[in-house]
Amino acid sequence: MKFEPLPHIRASELIENRIKQAIIDGKLKPGDKLPAEKQIAQQFGVSMVTLREALRGLQLLGLIEKKKGQKGGVFVSEIDSGMIKDSLSHYMCFKDLSANHLYEVRKIIEPSAVKLAVQNITTDELGELEENVHYCEERVREIGPFIDKKDFFDLDDKNNSFHRFIASSTHNPILTLTIDYIFDFLKGCETTYLIPDFNYTSENIKDHRNILEHLKRRDGEKCQQEMTLHLNRLDEYLSTLKKKNQRKKIVFSLERKSNFVHRERR
Repeated sequence: MKFEPLPHIRASELIENRIKQAIIDGKLKPGDKLPAEKQIAQQFGVSMVTLREALRGLQLLGLIEKKKGQKGGVFVSEIDSGMIKDSLSHYMCFKDLSANHLYEVRKIIEPSAVKLAVQNITTDELGELEENVHYCEERVREIGPFIDKKDFFDLDDKNNSFHRFIASSTHNPILTLTIDYIFDFLKGCETTYLIPDFNYTSENIKDHRNILEHLKRRDGEKCQQEMTLHLNRLDEYLSTLKKKNQRKKIVFSLERKSNFVHRERR
């Protein structure tokens, strides 16, 4: 029989875990002020150095914040999705993320999400989706067949909001957060590849109208089918556009090389 050595846990880690658990359990709520640092150190029986190390760890996790001034001190933070998405963004910066990765995930998640939304969406949420689609339809009629960059990306944001609304109407916080941060990443990709295209925008809005009408009828199967078709079309369009952009870069590179050779010969 051989015993493994006990893991060495620093006092600061134990304090960090205790306070974190108190927040998770609801014993400490957002906005609550913690006792003075000297008092907390005395309660745990540790030095101020050890306590401050633990507080720094909690601050990095976004669980507490320090405020200065007469009414300052250490407070439990309000946790919001922005903090989580920021952490994910930092992580994804090192993962060579592409638009293809995002569309692969979208095609897996969103058809199921819209089917779930059929069961949970409220009348008010259907009204929000109707407002979104109606705005896009009216805007497209006003613009006509020619669309500039500003109008194009304004409508693209509205179209992306349509998908965020559907995720939110599932009333599943994990789905809502997942689709929300996917669209945060997608915005960067679309800004790189998309160019103003009236037909692209119009087709998106038509697809959204079809999905919305099936949602109103609470037809989960049809919603799922329409969402799958919509995402496949978007993925194909983006892939084609990406290839065109790559060809343009290659042609431009060859032209520059040809010009350089021509100058050298002269």
